[in-house]
Amino acid sequence: MLARWLGLAALAAAVLALAGCGGVTGAASDAVGSPLTVYSSLPLQGPLAHTSAEIVNGEKLALAQANGRAGKFRIGFFSLDDSNPSTGVWSPGVTAGNAKTASQDPSTIAYIGDLDSGATAVSLPLMNAVGVLQVSPSSPYVGLTSSQDAGQDEPERFYPSAKRTFGRLQPGDAVEAAAQAQLMRGLGVGSVYVLDNQDPFQVPLASIVASEAQRAGIKVAGRDSITTPTGAVYTGEIEKILESKAQAVFLSGDGGAGSAALWQQLHAADPQLLLLGSSSMASEAFASAIGTAGSRTYLTTPLLPASLYPPSGQRVLAAYRARFAQEPGAWALYGYVAMRTVLESIRSAGSRGNDRVAVTERFFATRAPHSAIGPFSIQANGETTSTVYAVDRVSGGRLVFQRALSAPPAPAPPPTG
Repeated sequence: MLARWLGLAALAAAVLALAGCGGVTGAASDAVGSPLTVYSSLPLQGPLAHTSAEIVNGEKLALAQANGRAGKFRIGFFSLDDSNPSTGVWSPGVTAGNAKTASQDPSTIAYIGDLDSGATAVSLPLMNAVGVLQVSPSSPYVGLTSSQDAGQDEPERFYPSAKRTFGRLQPGDAVEAAAQAQLMRGLGVGSVYVLDNQDPFQVPLASIVASEAQRAGIKVAGRDSITTPTGAVYTGEIEKILESKAQAVFLSGDGGAGSAALWQQLHAADPQLLLLGSSSMASEAFASAIGTAGSRTYLTTPLLPASLYPPSGQRVLAAYRARFAQEPGAWALYGYVAMRTVLESIRSAGSRGNDRVAVTERFFATRAPHSAIGPFSIQANGETTSTVYAVDRVSGGRLVFQRALSAPPAPAPPPTG
């Protein structure tokens, strides 16, 4: 785990040194009315290609509705792919290359990305070093904004300029942990066994869930870190879980084949055991792979069914259908709001809309009571004030929305830089 993180950090540091040679100034453009550029970096291939396509189309829709302008400034847009062409999964090297491209472009005013917290850990130091606003539709890792249960020197290591330039639109780990505790209470869980898959961007969520469960009066029967490779057999771990008499298991992991196998083996060992998973597991691929374990599965996700978003969101979805002749999901709204928030930050900066510092300051003043994804503000540490999470069940191998939770708002620690 540490070796993987150090590898990402070393890669970011190397590209950061290159970015420092690019001659990028504090202002993205010197002439009022000259084009500014917004970059987007997402995995456009592989298993998340559809999700990313929805986000990019949402970004394009927001820009089109603004007639390609924000205040006095014309806005250009570049959509970059951060995936490895051979695997379709986001790549540290490709992500760093995208961030280098954006950081060395003197017209860059904002960077929308990334989708994965690990990708943001690579790109954020590079964009921060040149003062570019970065807005993520997701990237929930707690260490990007807070030191709570985070890695060493986090979040400071992501902000070489010592100034905050990053914010996310979906609630981070602390809010998901509170939602999980609320779910456990609603299910009558008295004891839970907490697992993570040793991914450094998943471990903190498991730790915060354990703390939230204890605070809610739920016994933590055990806390382990395990690997979840394809073909794994979890006999020893399952024996520990059964001996603990836990009523539920929570896993902060991915939705891969190893996690699906764990679910199947847990269910076979104890069909009454409740199986709780993090938002990174809430995928149709995972739901279709877990078989009868789906009947005991509850997954938390910040994505609501499209029909549950407010009237402003429904108007965006209707415009999306008309423009792209496709049925959009919630990700389209997050792409739209990301771009809309960037454009509003530029517009509200007035004549300083081409100044990266001014635009970032306006972003952190965002108050959006009627946004397409519901009301939210951006806090000083980059967290959203939104606390809404959905609970999905699995039926017939598919994710099915059960209900929405409004988790208690997480404390907002002041930024350290």
